[in-house]
Amino acid sequence: MRLDPCDTHGSTEFDQIRHALDGFTSSRIFHDPELGLWLIAGHDNVRIALTEPQLFFTATHLAPIRPLADAAAVWAGLDVPALFGGADPAQHTRIRALLREMFPSTPERAGQKWAATVTAHAEHLTATLTGNPVDLVSGVAACLPLLVILDVLGLPSDTADSLPDWANWLRQSTVDGLAAAASPGREHALRGFLGWCRTVVTARADLGDPGPGLIGELLRHRDGDDTRLNVDTIAALVFHLTVAGWHTTSSALAYAIDHAQADPHRWARLADNDHYLTTHVEESLRHTSALAGLLRVTATDVTLDEITIPAGSRCLLLIGSANHDPRIYPGPHQFDPGRARLSQHLSFGAGPHHCLGAALARLQLRATLRVLARRLPYQRIAASRYRFAPDIRLLSHAGLPAVAVCPFSHDPATGGQP
Repeated sequence: MRLDPCDTHGSTEFDQIRHALDGFTSSRIFHDPELGLWLIAGHDNVRIALTEPQLFFTATHLAPIRPLADAAAVWAGLDVPALFGGADPAQHTRIRALLREMFPSTPERAGQKWAATVTAHAEHLTATLTGNPVDLVSGVAACLPLLVILDVLGLPSDTADSLPDWANWLRQSTVDGLAAAASPGREHALRGFLGWCRTVVTARADLGDPGPGLIGELLRHRDGDDTRLNVDTIAALVFHLTVAGWHTTSSALAYAIDHAQADPHRWARLADNDHYLTTHVEESLRHTSALAGLLRVTATDVTLDEITIPAGSRCLLLIGSANHDPRIYPGPHQFDPGRARLSQHLSFGAGPHHCLGAALARLQLRATLRVLARRLPYQRIAASRYRFAPDIRLLSHAGLPAVAVCPFSHDPATGGQP
């Protein structure tokens, strides 16, 4: 059966799909006429497409690969200023330079600014898990990144519970995928979210009190002068950072938990071995990138692997394939935190569009894994439930139910001893 990367019904054959996306060894450059896309695989090819904007531009970065469910179509129709993927080079450079001053981009700076906050959220969510089994996706992975981004923006944590229906829609789409979350009355939730962002930013600007967090820093930079930075742009930044910082980090965190739970010895090492914790996170990001692919358009004729892609062609960069290139990572399908060249994975992109929140995302994965391993040493995943989201670019868990096991008995979930 032909693999359909845009299947809106999800798939239970997750391993088969992931292998097809990550492997892609028959031809590293391939045109799919049904999708109307050039598929680009291989670490070197994908890196070129990410790092050379004179060859590939990003105007369709957020557009669906092809017409999907009504819920997915809303994303393409939002009236949001282009700031990142779809921005012109001058605007993109200006916004990134501004955020780089305010947004820690190294592990050290991110830890100094946010480690205590992230750890506190992880401790609270872990302490409130009840029942047996507990779901580590809905209980932790889907919640923590939202709480963190609210803190980063300078919004109170209880905002997550008091937001209108669009927040519930977003939370549900994080767990179940866009198609499962679509229902009458919810399809315009994202527009409501954008309007809420504008209301929050406008209220602070009108009061003359910028307040805390990134919103406050941006308003102080604006200093009442729209020529420096206008309210709509700040609202759009809040929108982009919330969506980008929530969904992908949630997916990455669930994968990191799943990989750790696959071997009880990994889980135990996460509790007190900082070096292993760091390499586990990097290998999880490499092995199972939440973003399976990114869209680009050729700015000119581009030749890769002796195949010429015409100018103006829509291309899908297979991030998973790049991270599974055996020339860079021998035995790429094996999960091996001790492997070399881990820092060369492309899960956060590369070049001018490298993810600004990469340091914060890594911090969230490390802090949450450490807390979970310490607080739940004998918790084991009973079964994994996957859903292939209705967009090839985001693959995520639907749930990770974990059960408590006796530390002195055979562990049925892993077939070994805890």
